Amino acid sequence: MSAGAHLRIPATYVNALIRRYRDVLDDDAISLDLAKLETNSGIAQTDIQSLFALIEALNKQVGPEWPIEASFAWRSQMHGTIDVAARSARTLGDALNVFARFGRVRAPFAVINKNVWSKTTALKIQPSVSMEDSVWQALAEFIMLSTTAILNQITDDRLSGVTFEMPNRTFQHKQSLEDAFGVPTQFGGTQFTMTFTNETCSLVLPFHDPLLFKNTVEQLQSETEQLSHHNWIVEDVRRLLSSQNHIRPSAQFVADELGLSRRSLVRKLTANQTSFRTMLDDHLKERATKMLGQDKMSKEAISEALGYTDRTSFSRACRRWFDI
Repeated sequence: MSAGAHLRIPATYVNALIRRYRDVLDDDAISLDLAKLETNSGIAQTDIQSLFALIEALNKQVGPEWPIEASFAWRSQMHGTIDVAARSARTLGDALNVFARFGRVRAPFAVINKNVWSKTTALKIQPSVSMEDSVWQALAEFIMLSTTAILNQITDDRLSGVTFEMPNRTFQHKQSLEDAFGVPTQFGGTQFTMTFTNETCSLVLPFHDPLLFKNTVEQLQSETEQLSHHNWIVEDVRRLLSSQNHIRPSAQFVADELGLSRRSLVRKLTANQTSFRTMLDDHLKERATKMLGQDKMSKEAISEALGYTDRTSFSRACRRWFDI
């Protein structure tokens, strides 16, 4: 992950937090350039490192529950086009697609990966840039609280069939967090995950507006492309490959997940001096390396897990990867 020093975020979040916690942030004990933050918050965007500094100060001075206390900041109208697109989507599943594809428009410090299984659909939230664990925990809670607020509104508070999973960290506010989410929450998982039954995903939303949805998605696509002039395609492909360990993704699958044509995917990767085949090969090599280090897995099992149709193909790949 890159440091993300050049990424910028909507200043509304920083501005709202400063207003809410002004008295605390004015404390001389806080090493924070509040005047600079306020200057930044007077424009449309502010740099992401300013947000991180603000989060660190709030974690120290207010405590880990501040994302729940700052409920004003999770109002859906503060999320702009994300809220409009989710609200005008046809089904809840379509709204989840909006969060996964365009969440970085409002939260470029994170990636939201959508996994569809036979009975459930999951949104898995991961950091896209380097930051302290405590900062990421607060920001991930922010994303989950924001998403919950939007979903409750667009479903007329009929949201059900949802569970949340939090990573294996020390949470001093478990009950408060579960109460704020309003859904069953499990602690001790591997990452921040929101899971929905596919029956819930098929729920037709009461505010569906096809034309508004189409126009808003187009606007979000434009905003995503312009976001800090940052090229996300390689990171997106790498993220999707890592999330699909149960299958061997094709270029068409990845293109569909990213809302691109296969030709556009090829062109964008070529512009970044790589290809889907190269990235898939690197991904398979990485997985093979981990599996070969596990004595319990036979080469036949590894070959099958990696999607090779025969042992010979896997052996050739191993010779290429490991010079053996």
